[in-house]
Amino acid sequence: MMTTQKPLILIIDDEEALRDGCRQALEKAGYAVLTVGEGIEGIKIARETKPAIAFVDLKMPRISGMEVIEILYRDIPDIVLIMITGYATIVSAVEAMQKGAYDYLPKPFSPDQLRAVAKRGMDHHNLKIETKKLREEKERMEKTFITFVSHEMRSPLVVIRQYIEALNAIAGDRFDKDVQDIIERCGSRIQDLEKMIEHWLDISRIGKGTFGLKKAPLSLTHIIKRSTEEMAPFLIEKGIVLETDVPEKLPETSGDEESLIRVFINIIGNAVKYTPEKGRITISAEGDKGRVTVSISDTGTGIPSDKLPFIFEPFFRVRGKEERDRGSGLGLTFCKKIMEAHGGEIEASSKEGEGTTFLLKFPAQGQPGQ
Repeated sequence: MMTTQKPLILIIDDEEALRDGCRQALEKAGYAVLTVGEGIEGIKIARETKPAIAFVDLKMPRISGMEVIEILYRDIPDIVLIMITGYATIVSAVEAMQKGAYDYLPKPFSPDQLRAVAKRGMDHHNLKIETKKLREEKERMEKTFITFVSHEMRSPLVVIRQYIEALNAIAGDRFDKDVQDIIERCGSRIQDLEKMIEHWLDISRIGKGTFGLKKAPLSLTHIIKRSTEEMAPFLIEKGIVLETDVPEKLPETSGDEESLIRVFINIIGNAVKYTPEKGRITISAEGDKGRVTVSISDTGTGIPSDKLPFIFEPFFRVRGKEERDRGSGLGLTFCKKIMEAHGGEIEASSKEGEGTTFLLKFPAQGQPGQ
């Protein structure tokens, strides 16, 4: 015969009459109840039994309820902690909630009040458990997806690209221009897919802390110079004017040079993509109050206000119905993840038809976040 295990509640209070009253009221509501008269023993029992809820009295001998809550909150992630307190100690109850308690129950209280608080706590416990399961399932699916992308997709793409390159090298001059164009487009699309896969794998690695950032003191002036040099051919091709107002000496920051260059190239590349010919891109930087802020502005098409909040989301792309955007939709997601990994921030503001500005904020060397 199948039985359903009752949810377990632990009462930690030095008043025997209160413990007995709580046990009777909660058992009538269908809970399993354990009671203990002081904090150290309560911690021991909680560690052994892993209750869903622990009611903890604020004032007890040997160890205070505040200390019990801190320890249990640290040691048992899924437990819901509820402080029992007298009317004169509401301030302490609020402090306990800041330290990990979910709720508090002022004395004196009725059985109905106790059961109502217990139900609220149990609902919260169930939500925590469900959230934990969903998080674990998400991590499992991400791991499976990363393995699939890394091996089952990337390897065939490499082979296809190599075949296309070999075909072009061996017999490219025998094909007419239309066929050569088709082969070239195929190769270009394969490169786009490979780049998208690498972006996605990089984003996943950053989230898991396995990306391998090699941080060292560096100059953002140098980063900006290298990035603009790499983008120069694309600026020239569209006749876009690049204006820079970057001091030779900015406060140093700590970071991974190659990753930050990728961030700047992504943002400048977007500016080039969405700025019409003969447009303008402006890059400026300043150091102030322990922070270095870099601004990258363009005179491009801008981003609609209803789309602006989502531009850092994976696979989100800003484009009109007539636009064909070959981007992966992962570039700005990568930028945000890298900035966060450096203790920095990235923000965007835009006005449709007038242009977009990205602000990149870095903590200066030795500041919080380094």
